[in-house]
Amino acid sequence: MKIIAKVVNHEISEQDVTREIACGGNGAQALRRLIDRCLLLEKANKKGLAVSDEEFDIALMEILDEDEPFGLPAGSLQDMDAIEMETLIKRNILIRKYIASLFPAEIPIEEAKLRELYDEQIHIFCSEEMVRCSHILIKGDNALDRITEIRARIRNQEDFASECYKCSHCPSNECCGDLGYFPRGKLYPQIDEVAFELQLNEISMPFASPEGYHILMLTERKCKSPIPFDEIKDSLACHILQMEREYFLMRHLSELYEEFKHQILVFDDVVK
Repeated sequence: MKIIAKVVNHEISEQDVTREIACGGNGAQALRRLIDRCLLLEKANKKGLAVSDEEFDIALMEILDEDEPFGLPAGSLQDMDAIEMETLIKRNILIRKYIASLFPAEIPIEEAKLRELYDEQIHIFCSEEMVRCSHILIKGDNALDRITEIRARIRNQEDFASECYKCSHCPSNECCGDLGYFPRGKLYPQIDEVAFELQLNEISMPFASPEGYHILMLTERKCKSPIPFDEIKDSLACHILQMEREYFLMRHLSELYEEFKHQILVFDDVVK
């Protein structure tokens, strides 16, 4: 087994790097992530952290249930023997426990600070513009001719409802062709192009989509608007805490690279 790098007493093999590349990035990025983990594992060992049988059993069951165990492509476990899998699981547990030990008990972020951030960035915390439309759908041969005749008979909302019930090929004809609320990008672009330009209760001219030919009627509109602070403050607090943790971990890893700089050996003749 070819050894690519060594961090203190932890060896990184060519197989480790190849497997890590499958998680994303190039060889250099994969190797950097593996070195990061070795440094964190070394600190976990120095701190005397250990893995209990219960912790291992829980982690094993979680790994077996995951579609992408260890962040690897599906089916990767088949290439590992029992000892290798056990080692990876225990290393992951130790690293998670060490990272958790770095952070003090969570101190709630003051609401005033959250409110200040919300007010400064309110343009980010907005709901999407949405419309609600009803439609008539005609499919098959001569669909354009048939929907053109239908449109000629529609003068108002009542006519639309009547023609929809009698003629539309969409199951929604039972409820006046109601498509419900939708934002841009949820339905076909051809539908968006018409729906978001209509005025309230306006009925479109026939147009085509991959489904067939449509007539749309705009029934309601929800304009883009700020999400109320009370609805978003909890998720905003979680996001801020997560960002702070990630920044702290990046700084800590930089410190570890400095602390162990003479014990991180990368064999340049192997990794380019």
